[in-house]
Amino acid sequence: MFRFLVVLILVGFMAFGENIRADGLRSLDELRIINNGAGAQRLQITDRTGMVVVDTSKALPLIENEYSPNSYDGYMAKLLAERQDRVTIIDLQGEYYSLLSPSALAGDYLLLSTREEGNGAYNFNLKFSYDSTAKVFNLTQVLLNENNPECDQSLLNTYSIDRETLGVTSIANFDGARVFSVLRELRLTYQTSASTLEKLMPEEVASNFNAALKAFKAGNAQELNTHVTYLLAGDDDGSCDPKSYIVKKYYFPQRVGWSNDLGYLFEQAGHYSEAVELLKHITRKHPDRIVAYLNLADAYWALDERERASEAYAQYYEKMLNAEKKTRIPRRVLERK
Repeated sequence: MFRFLVVLILVGFMAFGENIRADGLRSLDELRIINNGAGAQRLQITDRTGMVVVDTSKALPLIENEYSPNSYDGYMAKLLAERQDRVTIIDLQGEYYSLLSPSALAGDYLLLSTREEGNGAYNFNLKFSYDSTAKVFNLTQVLLNENNPECDQSLLNTYSIDRETLGVTSIANFDGARVFSVLRELRLTYQTSASTLEKLMPEEVASNFNAALKAFKAGNAQELNTHVTYLLAGDDDGSCDPKSYIVKKYYFPQRVGWSNDLGYLFEQAGHYSEAVELLKHITRKHPDRIVAYLNLADAYWALDERERASEAYAQYYEKMLNAEKKTRIPRRVLERK
C-alpha cells in the first residue's frame, strides 16, 4: 500500500487522505498525507493519545520537474522506530537498509527521502527524531545515498552531512521546497569532497564481513566464499564489473584497515579482480599501508598479471626494508619481485 501511495504523491493525483501505520512505534500512531489541491499536500502525524503533533502543508511540496512535463519531484514520508546505534535509510529503489551509526539513538523518527524524476544516481534522507515530551520532531541527520547507475542499481554508499547546512532545526520550520533546492546544490558540492564525510556501513555488510573473517580464521574455505559472495554485486544478467562499484562501496576512509582486510578476504576467496580494485585504491590513497602492497601483489599474481605483481612485490619489499622488517618478508616476495 505504501509503494502505491508514493506514486500518488509524486505524480500529484492523490485526492484523498491516506493513513500510513508504522508497526512498533513507541509514541506515534499514524502519518496522514492529505491533498489540499493545487499541488499542496498536508502532512499530519498523531500520537497514540490521538493528539496531532505535526500539521503542516510546507513539508511535502510537489515540485514540478524542469525536464519532464507533468511529473513532480518531492519527498516520500515514513515513520520509523529506530534501534540504538542503527539508522534506517531508503534508497532510490525504495529499498530499506539498516546502517551502523554510533551516534544514533533509539526512538521514533520521521524520515523524508527525496525523489527526483530522471535521477538514477542519488537521493537524500532527512531524519527527524521525535521528542515525546515536547511533542516535536527535531532534525538529527542528513544522509546522502548513492546508487550504482551502471549495473544493478544497488546502494553504493551513504554519507552523513552536517545538518546545520540546511538551516533547519525541526519539522516546524522545514520548508520542503527551499530545502529541496539546497540539497541539489549540496550534491554538487559533495561530489568532490565525499572522502571528508562520515561514511556509514550497512549492517548486512558488516555482518557478512565478520562471518567471512571468522570462516577464514577457522580454515573453512566454503563458508568464506559463501559470505564473500554475498558482498558481490550483480543482477539477472550476471555479475557487475568490479570497477563500477568495489571502491565506492567498500572503501571507508575512516576505516582503512577494514577495507584492506576485505580486499584480503576477496583475494583469499578467489575473487581476484575485486581484490585488485580495492587494494589498488588503498595503496594509492595510503602508501604507508605496507601490507596492502603484499595483498595487491598476490591478487595480481593469481590473475597472471606478472609484471604488475612483480612491481607490487618490489614496492612491498622496499617498504619492509625501510621499516627494518626484512626478516618478516615472505619467501614468495623474494622469488617474484
